[in-house]
Amino acid sequence: MQVVVLALILSLMTPTVRPSLDVPVRARVDSVTQQLGIVTGRIEIPAVGVDEVIREGVDLSVIDQGVAHWSGTADPGGAGNMVLAGHRTIHTAPFRNLDKLEPGDEIRVSRADGVVATYRVVETLIVSPQDTSIVDPTDTPMLTLFACHPKGSAKQRIVVRAELVDAPVVMFP
Repeated sequence: MQVVVLALILSLMTPTVRPSLDVPVRARVDSVTQQLGIVTGRIEIPAVGVDEVIREGVDLSVIDQGVAHWSGTADPGGAGNMVLAGHRTIHTAPFRNLDKLEPGDEIRVSRADGVVATYRVVETLIVSPQDTSIVDPTDTPMLTLFACHPKGSAKQRIVVRAELVDAPVVMFP
């Protein structure tokens, strides 16, 4: 009994660090949440003909089904960095033409409840597969799309960054 009471007292005395309520904390790649695969929204990129559902988690089994949302990153239009992954040459290849996107191209991302956020491309980067800074939280609402690069190779990653241009709105069918 004394051990339980002591443990309780120590736990109350230990400060608890809580993540900010504004910017989500991304889940680790090996987290079980990365394997969910539940449809959570849709992405439309008119410049390259993308109109795909978004599934939750970046486990390879989820990415093989299409566009995948990195669990724990921002929701459409939310604070921080929303990170989406997809293949370029295999399975549904939703990000086949990421390299064709140009600054100013529009990307619309919607949630299952109808909220739509509009982003505009600001830059395209090529990084190593080990460069995980692309999924770091951001101070402003951003969208990050990434896939293997060049097409047919996993040697690098192509990364497209886009900034939020319109506050999220509810679109009714």
